[in-house]
Amino acid sequence: MIQKIEEAAREAGRIILSAHGTDLGIENKEGHANFVTMYDRKVQDFLTARLREILPGAKFLGEENGMDVFAPGDDEGWLFVIDPIDGTTNFIHNMHPFVTSIGLMKDGKPYAGVVYAPVTDQMFSAVRGQGAYENGSRIHSSKASLADSILLSGSAGFSMNAFQIAQELTREFQSRSQGVRITGSAEYNLCMAASGRTGGYYEMRLGLWDFAAGGLILEEAGGRLTDYYGRPLSFRGPSSVLALSEGAARSELPDTGAYLDRWDGT
Repeated sequence: MIQKIEEAAREAGRIILSAHGTDLGIENKEGHANFVTMYDRKVQDFLTARLREILPGAKFLGEENGMDVFAPGDDEGWLFVIDPIDGTTNFIHNMHPFVTSIGLMKDGKPYAGVVYAPVTDQMFSAVRGQGAYENGSRIHSSKASLADSILLSGSAGFSMNAFQIAQELTREFQSRSQGVRITGSAEYNLCMAASGRTGGYYEMRLGLWDFAAGGLILEEAGGRLTDYYGRPLSFRGPSSVLALSEGAARSELPDTGAYLDRWDGT
């Protein structure tokens, strides 16, 4: 089944790449610099149809087309969690990274995850208890300490209050590491930590589709995935995310929960 999901993600990637030089049909969504394109919707519709063929009877949660609310009963049986283009703003500007991500949950817990970066042809995948892979090769998170690692983050651009607090936390992480980078794609960031390239990724608020696939890939690669308070993620809706490599997780870390306490949620 994981191979069929990978094939669906790869085909979605071809749809995305076919957009080059066409009208993207860009629309604004709620929040600052939050966009959707006709290709986000087109890819989600394609994946919903294809994945339904792979696993008949599965439910679906996706960022677009009104499928973005975790509903009663979604923690029973199979649930696909889809982000058709994670990194839409990058996609609009024709810059990497942007990825397609497909998480598969069983009875409310992550079971499988696939993240595909079409520009670089990188396929990340994992099945619970079977390890994590990049293009078929086993991957592991880094054992380097936080001081010997770089980190990835997001800009928290959805509100000025969140942005200011996130910048203060970033300054603290910057002082404890070799630097902090912002790529614009949450699922890609999680895979960079899983593959040993970075020491981790942190973000004040992510939708479930932003970490359902990459979060499992990170854990299967030996990393640690929690919220800002150090609690396991519920995988039932939005959450803060602190994703760390094996080595960074053993290092002295900032009190991320204290920063989250200062955010009023707007």
